[in-house]
Amino acid sequence: MCMELITKKGGEIMLRKKGFTLIELLIVVAIIAILAAIAIPNFLEAQVRSKVSRAKADLRSIATGLETYCIDNRHYIPDGYLGIPPGSDNGYINYMLSTPLAYISNANWYDPFVDQKTGNAFRKYRYYNIKWRYLEKANLPDYDSMYEDILGAWVLYSDGPDKTLGPFSENTKYGPLWACTTLYDPTNGTTSLGDIIRCAKSSDKPNYF
Repeated sequence: MCMELITKKGGEIMLRKKGFTLIELLIVVAIIAILAAIAIPNFLEAQVRSKVSRAKADLRSIATGLETYCIDNRHYIPDGYLGIPPGSDNGYINYMLSTPLAYISNANWYDPFVDQKTGNAFRKYRYYNIKWRYLEKANLPDYDSMYEDILGAWVLYSDGPDKTLGPFSENTKYGPLWACTTLYDPTNGTTSLGDIIRCAKSSDKPNYF
């Protein structure tokens, strides 16, 4: 709203209110739209980067719990594959890491990239005990040897910013291996394909070749 000076007959000066013109309103709307176009993507990217940092920190803490458990028990907890122990879920961290000794605060650590409306079991970070899966339960020594060579004794996964576990069967020096999934790399774009991984062999950057 702007003001306009007018002079009435008799020399009296007064102010008259004058509304915004259509062009002025369009300019204001355009400026707001430009600012929103700049701010919103930056805000969303900041959210993604924050979730990536949280997922990496969570996987690091779980990994510390796994290694401490192994020091005390001389083996890692099973992941439940082909013979689910009581209270565990197939392919996830189970109660054995938090009960009776709390190597982590609890077994329900949820992946920030999984839809929170999903059932509780499927919201967790994925965990595979390589030897438990491929040697002790499935009796596949060749697979156990290949996976342990690349990943080590265990591997943890977060779905990553694409919110999808996989793509799996990444090509390796042994050919396509199912547990070797595409690795998330922020240099490919904040929400690019791939999973956030932490493994026993080489932290979050396993060498597939």
